[in-house]
Amino acid sequence: MLLCLLVAASADLSGPSVAERLIEAGHWKRARAVVEARIREAPGEALANYLLSQIRNAFGERTTPLSLAEKAVALDDRTAKYHRQLAEVLGVMAQHAGAIRQLFLARRFRSEIDTALALDPRDTQALRDLLEFYLLAPGILGGDAAKAEATAGRIGGIDAVEAFLARARVAAFRQHTAEAEAWLRQAAEAQPPSYRARIALAQFYLAPAHPDPDQAEKQATEALKLEPGRADAYCVLAAVYVDRNEWNKLESILAAASREVPDDPAPYYRAAERLIAAGRDPVRAERYLRVYLNQEPEGNEPAAAEARWQMGLALEAEGRTKEAREQWMQSVRLDPESKAARELKRVRNSRSAQAPSRPSEPAYSERSVN
Repeated sequence: MLLCLLVAASADLSGPSVAERLIEAGHWKRARAVVEARIREAPGEALANYLLSQIRNAFGERTTPLSLAEKAVALDDRTAKYHRQLAEVLGVMAQHAGAIRQLFLARRFRSEIDTALALDPRDTQALRDLLEFYLLAPGILGGDAAKAEATAGRIGGIDAVEAFLARARVAAFRQHTAEAEAWLRQAAEAQPPSYRARIALAQFYLAPAHPDPDQAEKQATEALKLEPGRADAYCVLAAVYVDRNEWNKLESILAAASREVPDDPAPYYRAAERLIAAGRDPVRAERYLRVYLNQEPEGNEPAAAEARWQMGLALEAEGRTKEAREQWMQSVRLDPESKAARELKRVRNSRSAQAPSRPSEPAYSERSVN
């Protein structure tokens, strides 16, 4: 199968390319194989650079996505999606930047997204990016919820399902829960049916603020009928069965996910995450996390550093504190910003608090030993 994709990629990356279809379905690792083969053949092709920027971004790389996106724009500055990708990379960078650099990155983001929309006013993904900017950016940088709502209206003139999802996003941001649910239901019930809309509604019903496991299961099952080769529906169903203690159904859906999407173990991670959050069955959670870590995580799914943080929590709950610390140290080595750093600090503080005091020794003695 992969060989066929590589042959197809070598022949043509135009139009809705093989790689773009894989990305749309969340198959980032498969897309990476296709695009990396193509870029070795045609390093000066704008589309290949654009796609590789998307893929590297999905895998959490912090440096190459920007240069690849800039190269795609330099090679072809008349294609909207290349400017949109550059804007998206700048947006991700802004999330990890200080206040002054955020101002610079926000200006660049607006410049690129505005160019993308000038070139293609019907680019719904660019409009979604703009909507997110209006919702999340501080007012001083251009954030404005009213403009986000107006942008959702613009999407409505292009794609009804995307417009419903956009309006649901604005309503959720404003904490208008009933309104958000109504928009999501309209998106899920629209024709032709949308996998993404079904999953968005299912995830709404998984949220602790408004749980409805029966509806979450129903929507995820409908999504699964549409596209059994995508991981999202399996992730939702795994979470539902954990919450219900339906272990046979859980094992069955995880086995189905392994058959249908063997290169994306995200359902195992989601099941483990749910167990750990609820403080239940850490042994099972550990087993699922080991499955997850047995291969490279898929793009836009939790990185290995996050899985090792969760693994540490499971091991700690089992009373295996030394092994938990080892997992947390590995997590921090992979990602210095990992939440595992907080766990290591907590454990150190706990050990210090439990250590017996030695009041007869002079105050400097412990420092001198160290």
